[in-house]
Amino acid sequence: MRKKESFAVVNIKDSVMRYVVGRDALHNCEPNCYHRSSHVIVEVVGGRILIQLKAHGTENEGKWSSSVSGHVAALETYKSAAIREAKEEIGIDISDGLEFICKIPPCEKTGNEHVSLFTYLMDDATELIDIDKEEVVEVRVCKLNDIIKDISRNANAYSPAFILAMKYFLEIYEK
Repeated sequence: MRKKESFAVVNIKDSVMRYVVGRDALHNCEPNCYHRSSHVIVEVVGGRILIQLKAHGTENEGKWSSSVSGHVAALETYKSAAIREAKEEIGIDISDGLEFICKIPPCEKTGNEHVSLFTYLMDDATELIDIDKEEVVEVRVCKLNDIIKDISRNANAYSPAFILAMKYFLEIYEK
């Protein structure tokens, strides 16, 4: 069983309004209350992307999602949350090489989360994935074009936040 974590409830400008304990309290706030998360798109050498299938009991369970994603704890930065979540979910240290892409404003697709989107280039010849089965059922490394095609054909298999994150990622990727 997971320990109860503290999280910041923020306004539309991402300023802290108060702190709550537990994910239920975080997700059951009144309208116009938001919270924070970090997503990481792990690029794998050779033009591939790592995606994860969310485990039962997690947000977006049973859906393919960002390589790494998670809530930002109270007093934690978006970047430190991304680094922590990568270690917890897929067992890799991304502290060297993590790059900020953009900030995605809160909306229904993000679950009312301010999302900081990062990317990390992984060398799968030297970095080994070790998933946390409580959070991740499996990971796949797929060609970017294959993911884009599958999302267009099979959107229900993917979390809405991941689909939105990919849109932002592709805008930067294509520049």
